[in-house]
Amino acid sequence: MIVMKSGRIEKIFDRLLFYLTVPKCVCCEERLDADDRALCKSCMDSYRETKKAKCSVCLKVLNECTCPNQYLESHFVHKLAKVFRYRNSSEPGKLISANELIYNVKRVARRDLVGFIADEMAESLKNSFKTDKFIITSVPRSAGRVNKYGFDHSEKIARAIAKRLGIKYARLLKSRLKNAQKKVKGEERILNARFDYRKMHPDINGASVILVDDIVTTGASMGNSAALIKGLGARRIVGACFAIAYRDNYKGFVN
Repeated sequence: MIVMKSGRIEKIFDRLLFYLTVPKCVCCEERLDADDRALCKSCMDSYRETKKAKCSVCLKVLNECTCPNQYLESHFVHKLAKVFRYRNSSEPGKLISANELIYNVKRVARRDLVGFIADEMAESLKNSFKTDKFIITSVPRSAGRVNKYGFDHSEKIARAIAKRLGIKYARLLKSRLKNAQKKVKGEERILNARFDYRKMHPDINGASVILVDDIVTTGASMGNSAALIKGLGARRIVGACFAIAYRDNYKGFVN
């Protein structure tokens, strides 16, 4: 009997899936080559340029930076791993192929897309933390969006990251959002970002937790989720997102 490791089986399955479906680039919709994942070569180059952005606080490239914004800092998330800065598509001259990764992972359950994002986020986490000491969970998607698209993309990403880091995924929270966060602005995002404990959740008292979301705009969803997780007795919470959409504020020297 021939026994193959699960990673090897996944690669064979993905290659078979590729030849059956011939997926397109999530940005420009050009057909992908067999070795491409999510983005064609041209859009991948654009994405890599986007990743060169630096944090204005610590001056590190973003996938090596752990600076949170003020809201997260005040809600028990003192470290935030991230990969790139989301760009407004109306900003002239900005490279936006990276944005399409987030836009599509919310709507299409493509294995290559989820896997690509998970690889990028896992690398960012490993750049900053000894990840084997953590469990991982995710900011839950609203029930309305799950019903519409058929899946919770943040959970899919978090589970894929857990597999790459060799740690456990824990389902801790459920969403009580009335509206999708992108439909509300400013302080309304904080009021709208409502979550609750799942009836059956594992004991995380004293645990260190990685909290995953696809994008952090104000920090309302991640921060409010973190506050609940802290209430379960988590010793430490670090955030992990694929992109940030907030502007980090430069902090001058303190005399």
